[in-house]
Amino acid sequence: MSVSKKSISSIAGMAIIIGTVLLTAACGNISKPADYESKAAEAPAKKDIQLLKDLPQPVTMTIDPSLDAKEATAMVQTAQRFYAFWNTGNEEFLSQAVASGFTDNTLPKGRPQGPDGLSFASRNFRKAVPDLQCKIEDLLVVGDKVTARLSFTGTHKGEFLGKTPTGKPIQFMAIDVLRIKDGKLVEDWHLEDNLTLMQQLGAVPEN
Repeated sequence: MSVSKKSISSIAGMAIIIGTVLLTAACGNISKPADYESKAAEAPAKKDIQLLKDLPQPVTMTIDPSLDAKEATAMVQTAQRFYAFWNTGNEEFLSQAVASGFTDNTLPKGRPQGPDGLSFASRNFRKAVPDLQCKIEDLLVVGDKVTARLSFTGTHKGEFLGKTPTGKPIQFMAIDVLRIKDGKLVEDWHLEDNLTLMQQLGAVPEN
């Protein structure tokens, strides 16, 4: 049976139209992960976190999507106040950030427990490094905890463990895990690069 060119052209055109419609429908039915859209909507964007401008600013910050912006902001600001204390030695920041029943879960030997231990550590270390500064390199906020990667810098200007000051710069890293409740730090775990610090202060040999 012969078919005219006009009929063939019409059939081909209809096939293209039908194929396009079917492809569009199929693409429209591709499902996203079950909770993708809800989590994306719930996740507070970095711009929604109200940082305290005059206090240490995180270089990078990652927020748990399950936290709303208000809750995440409260946790981040508590961390900022805590690290403002380490950055300046000003104990007003300590009282703003730390609960009276605070517990240090990695308490170094010779340091008192609780907020008094933090004051003790800061005052004594600043005798050796009076210009100590604390920088928040990374801040990770998940659940009721804030994890921070920190860098400390300063100058060895005072005696430390019987060693005379060298006048040289010091620089070392630390990792903190802070548990925050009702806007206050209630317990923490911390690890400092003490070997590097002690070598820089001349307390242990470099080799």
